[in-house]
Amino acid sequence: MQQRCPNCGSPIAPGQRFCGGCGAQLSLACPYCRITVSPGTKFCPSCGASLGGGTPQQPGWGPQPGGMPPQQPGWGPQPGGMPPQQPGWGPQPGWGQQQAWAPPAPKRQSSSSSRPFLVLLLFVLLIGLGALTYLYTPIGDTIKDLLQSYTGGTTTTPTVDTTKPVLSDYNANVGPTSAAITWKTDEFSSTQVEYGETVAYGSVMPAIPDHDPTGGQSLGVVDHAVTLTGLKPNTIYHYRVKSKNAANLEAVSADQTFTTTTASEE
Repeated sequence: MQQRCPNCGSPIAPGQRFCGGCGAQLSLACPYCRITVSPGTKFCPSCGASLGGGTPQQPGWGPQPGGMPPQQPGWGPQPGGMPPQQPGWGPQPGWGQQQAWAPPAPKRQSSSSSRPFLVLLLFVLLIGLGALTYLYTPIGDTIKDLLQSYTGGTTTTPTVDTTKPVLSDYNANVGPTSAAITWKTDEFSSTQVEYGETVAYGSVMPAIPDHDPTGGQSLGVVDHAVTLTGLKPNTIYHYRVKSKNAANLEAVSADQTFTTTTASEE
């Protein structure tokens, strides 16, 4: 039987969606399952999708079970509660779960930049400890004495010594045939006495100066003593003392005299 347009009565062919005479819509397709339904149908008899007004939707975007929004194929709930993925976006081989992001740990500042300062501080402390030892301990006194003997009585930077020792406190402790001569110097120096019955002297004791700092065998002394023997009783003797320092500068005293005592009668 020939089908006609219900609006204007024009004949229509099977499957024709719009009337050729008046343009009225004769049928429509379900946007979800694509079956043909009559105009005015509110719900698709195949899938139950709503057909009443609104913007046409793409296949697969109809109401979802439980009122969830329509989804594209492959965007439904994934196994294990994973978020929906596009086709081909499934888990890849070797792509396990990544660790949760955490802020990077602060980098420790290298200690190499502080090493020069620590070395300098240690050097200063060692210098200070050495200075305290030098100034306030017996070891320091010994070191100062050694330095004085080699630098002409100073502990500063070695300089050329141009000063002779200063002689003082001459004394003669006499007997009939001997005399003990003593004196002092202001710096470490050697010990020697010239003597005789005239100012020409003629004898020396000892022959080689004692405590001579120039030979490297002694540091020298500041308290000097020489004993003269083989003297004549009750005789006037002339003498002078001699001392030289580490710089080989020799000081000679002025002429001194003593008189031996009278020999005791047996």
